[in-house]
Amino acid sequence: MKPTFISSVYFWSQIIASLPKVAAVNQISDFTPKAFIAGTEVQWPKNLSTALVLDTKSPIATIDYGSEVAGYPFFEIGALNGPVQIEVKYSEPYDGLHQPWSDGPYTFSTSLANGFRVETFNITKTGMLKSPLIQGGQRWQSVRLIAGHSLTFTRLGFVSTVSDTDPKKYPSQFHSDNELFNEIWKLGAKAASFACVEKGTQVPAVKIDPVKGAFFQSTRSSPNVETSKLENYTLEFEASIERAGLWWTVAQPLTYGSGLQLLLTGELPQEKTFANANKSLTPANSILLSKGYDFVNQTTLDAYLLDTFTVPFTVHEKEWYNITTILSDGDRISVHINGTQVFDVSLGDYYTGGSEVSLSGAFGFGAYQDHSAWVRNAMVYDSKNGTFLYKDSLRDHDASAKYGYQANLATVCLDGPKRDRLVWLGDFYHTSRIIGASSSRYDWTRGTLSFLLDTQVHNGELNMSPSMGYDPSTTIDAFSEGGKYPALEDYQMLGFLAFYHFIRQSGDLRYASDTWPQWQKQLEWLLSTVNATDGLVDLTSAFVGDSSGGAAVSCLAVETLNGAAKIASALGQSNEEKIYIRSARSLAQSINKYLWNDHLGTYSASRSSQQKFGVSDLAWCITSGVANSTQTSEMLSSKVLGKLKLGPGYKADTTVSASDPSASISPNTNGFLLPALFMGNATATARDLLVSVWGPMLPAKEGLAVGNDTTATGTSWEYLSVDGSPGLGLFTSLSHPWGGAATYILTEWATGLRPFDGPEGFGYNKWLLEPQTGIEMGLKKSSAKVVTTSGDILSVSWELKGKSLSLKIDAPPGTTGTVRFHGISKDFRGGKKQSATLPVQRKAHMGVAF
Repeated sequence: MKPTFISSVYFWSQIIASLPKVAAVNQISDFTPKAFIAGTEVQWPKNLSTALVLDTKSPIATIDYGSEVAGYPFFEIGALNGPVQIEVKYSEPYDGLHQPWSDGPYTFSTSLANGFRVETFNITKTGMLKSPLIQGGQRWQSVRLIAGHSLTFTRLGFVSTVSDTDPKKYPSQFHSDNELFNEIWKLGAKAASFACVEKGTQVPAVKIDPVKGAFFQSTRSSPNVETSKLENYTLEFEASIERAGLWWTVAQPLTYGSGLQLLLTGELPQEKTFANANKSLTPANSILLSKGYDFVNQTTLDAYLLDTFTVPFTVHEKEWYNITTILSDGDRISVHINGTQVFDVSLGDYYTGGSEVSLSGAFGFGAYQDHSAWVRNAMVYDSKNGTFLYKDSLRDHDASAKYGYQANLATVCLDGPKRDRLVWLGDFYHTSRIIGASSSRYDWTRGTLSFLLDTQVHNGELNMSPSMGYDPSTTIDAFSEGGKYPALEDYQMLGFLAFYHFIRQSGDLRYASDTWPQWQKQLEWLLSTVNATDGLVDLTSAFVGDSSGGAAVSCLAVETLNGAAKIASALGQSNEEKIYIRSARSLAQSINKYLWNDHLGTYSASRSSQQKFGVSDLAWCITSGVANSTQTSEMLSSKVLGKLKLGPGYKADTTVSASDPSASISPNTNGFLLPALFMGNATATARDLLVSVWGPMLPAKEGLAVGNDTTATGTSWEYLSVDGSPGLGLFTSLSHPWGGAATYILTEWATGLRPFDGPEGFGYNKWLLEPQTGIEMGLKKSSAKVVTTSGDILSVSWELKGKSLSLKIDAPPGTTGTVRFHGISKDFRGGKKQSATLPVQRKAHMGVAF
């Protein structure tokens, strides 16, 4: 049968009109393919011709961009044999192209991007075709001809929505004679550049019309922030399906997408429906009811498809319908269209994972994959007595702000570009340090920290994962619970340490002074968590370890307070400095008194888990200085580390079974461990960890014995499995700066360049270079560059030549530094290029300033 095609005059005029003009500042040029090939199936690309032709004999193109890319997909059509339809898949790993959903969908949060990794286009003319929906991160793309005869692409790729993604151009650098280390350094550097986005560049495709209301397409149903406290309510709204269907949600928590999901599919007219429409999941004239994040499962995101209901009449596209959803009696939900009941059920009759279904929470709107619809005039009433509660016309531009669909209000760093695309407070710990060791885009850091500070509640806490589409300054009450943020409270400390390391690396005391009152408020909250009985930190929930009286959270608090004391000192806040120092010492004493376990040779995870310990317990108790040198040596012995070793790295804690097929290795927590290993002189162990955890993330390359092209994106990963593959399967974010600690670690330990400890070292005004660790790692030469407080570059290099060490120093005026090597200490003053030679073996003596 001859395929049918969509009349696309209106459709494509809307797409082109809605494509945002991305900010030009620091914006890179379009991303274009490195290789592609056309054939009958997805296959490894081998060439890059001047044009890409798809026809019935070769209907599928496999496209490789070489590494992570991000932006708005575009297609330049040079020739067209009749109208055609193409299905486009986007994926970070190669294997995603073989899956029906590619490596998605991603419906965890409101991401200001396409929530799906499959996108379909109807093409009726030659010229430029641009998607209005951002694809946040991918290396791979496939294009499949699903209807029609043939077309020729003269150009395709992505209009970039990120900037400064080439590590070779960064002002801060690392290099050594070990090519593996050089490539590992780039992973975190590049991951941060894709996760950090300029203000106004992440523009959703939602449009607001003064008559038709809000237009949603291929995006997760996003909750109205003003309706988070509703319960047992009736929602009425008007809707017109533009294509296929409409997605709406009720009883939706603002923080996570685990509400009640509803999907109305219209008549799916033959002349307007894509050839690849999933009519099994979304049959014509039906409503799907689901509990969870979606209507299909995605690894860690559960979805319980409860039922599919038939609408007792035809739902036409481009016609307006009145839709009513009633939540009542604690567990009932019903839906009516134009007054006709479609269903009325008790949620207690369905399996929802064992948890009780709540009928409280916000409502919101969106559209499923390749679906689009208009929505307007939402009204909410009390289901019991009919009292009017709320209304929203969705016809003014305030609607975008309410539903989190406005362009990002600030320059911020996300956890990852493809998902979750949230501003995670704790994840920023590594990202902040990576920026200082690579791009030195401190505007990214300031923007992120300020965005997070705008979420501060009365007790001092910051939101652990705000969405960049909501205004943090006006949505605090909606996203907090009783004036606090109870989830993962240890992220408060990780967030503060992101700030501390920013000041340590940049020396930006003006920003520190301007924001210090808010950080003091957060520190007051931290001090209030110390239990008066045993002197340990007592939280309600934590990521790094046991929350109540835990070693990791308590040692993390010590490190936080020590960092706070140094900033207070730099700002002339001597009283606060003393308070933080005294509190840190007292906390350290309690940790050693109650949690050190002679039998284990390390700290117990908590007082209630005496026989358990984890990688974060070791890491933070060493880097914070809570553990003395004897304890540190014991903690880093094979006796202790051996109980945590699993696959390429170290597992979360000793309760994780080595035989558990779902066990994974976190580059995030293993990144916490890296500096502890170096500080504890476990250099060989640290070197092995660098290779075993970060090596598998690399692409295959001649001369390197690690790497896998099918999963490599040129950026650091979120998780690894025991065999070194992505730890969460296709769901794994393969561009995640929380997994990029190796970047700043190589600068600080392999080259050995660090700010001097304390306020005098902020911004590298005083610096330290210790080459010994790098030499113990097997290096013969290494170099690094960093940006100092003045904005000038500090450049150092060393090379081992026989029995001497050759040094080259180029330090900015006003800075001073010290080189320590084999007991020798030699001082340098900035302002001119200098060189020196040190003996490999020589007794320690005090250096003389050059």
